[in-house]
Amino acid sequence: MALVTQAEFARQQGVSKPYIHKLVKKGIITLRNGRIDSREALASMAKHADPSTAIRDINASSDNGLPLPAKPGQGISYVDARTMREAFKAKLTKLEYEEKAGKLTDASKVKDDAFKAGRILRDELLGIPDRIADLLSAEDNPLTIKNLLLEELESALNRSCEN
Repeated sequence: MALVTQAEFARQQGVSKPYIHKLVKKGIITLRNGRIDSREALASMAKHADPSTAIRDINASSDNGLPLPAKPGQGISYVDARTMREAFKAKLTKLEYEEKAGKLTDASKVKDDAFKAGRILRDELLGIPDRIADLLSAEDNPLTIKNLLLEELESALNRSCEN
């Protein structure tokens, strides 16, 4: 059992001495001859920890360039929270600008437009047999049949691109 002063324990945990003093006053940390048993204090602090702080620490990630708490279980400071908020607002403003400038568009609109274009092309291609069946049945030269098919396919593709 390692007994340390409140100041030393605060330094070890990366918190302020007044915070440790507050935990002593609340009875979360008990003193022995004016000193703190580190293991016992840590266990007691973990037992009395706010569960939302642990969840906040788990959900936080540094891959988005936003600040993380200095130590696990410490939470996020006001300055860090405000920095995160401002970074989020800046990203949102950038997205809105790019959308209005025409660099971004709504994904559902793109899907709808692609579906309509595909549907037009499909209808044009499926209409080919009805349009040229009589012409092809009258032909006996394979080269002429090939050329008629190519012309009709090109025509159908060009019409679908115009729409």
